Amino acid sequence: MQRTNRRRFLAGIATTGTVLAAGCSSSGSAGDGGDDSNGTSGGSGGGNGSGGNATSESGGSTSGDATAGGNGTGGASGNSSAGGETTTVASGPDGRLVFEPEAVEVSVGDTVSWEFESAGHNVGAVPKDSEEVSLPDGAEPFASYDGDPYAVVEEGQTYEHTFETAGEYTYVCIPHVSSGMVGTVTVSE
Repeated sequence: MQRTNRRRFLAGIATTGTVLAAGCSSSGSAGDGGDDSNGTSGGSGGGNGSGGNATSESGGSTSGDATAGGNGTGGASGNSSAGGETTTVASGPDGRLVFEPEAVEVSVGDTVSWEFESAGHNVGAVPKDSEEVSLPDGAEPFASYDGDPYAVVEEGQTYEHTFETAGEYTYVCIPHVSSGMVGTVTVSE
């Protein structure tokens, strides 16, 4: 029987750790939600039908909870409709538990991009996840997470959603809704 020396043992542990870290940092699945209601073409994979993307600021791929289950990876403008405007909302600026601005107004076909300026936040407009959430009739729920409403987006990343139904949307940060981290998007025709 061959004896394992300390150096060989430590090299094996380091290799195993590197492989595990690489596997844990992969983005899972790719896709933009796959429902095509957001005016984009293509996209692969399932997702939650939210029509949203979670991306890094550089427009590259994401890692971690933001893509758990396929809310997608893609370019920073991968969800914008032709001719639509993009409005930016800061999530957790300066570590505060707020969306800034708290209320935005956009037109049908416009995109809202949430920039996560501090860790521990998400965006959720899924009525079953919080009683604070409200959507106009006929609007599809959207969220920066898929499945686990406490999954958060990493600091420095963005989440985008293109609005196709007019009305008022109330969305929340699920981990901080009890602290008042609630925002609204009013969509006009």
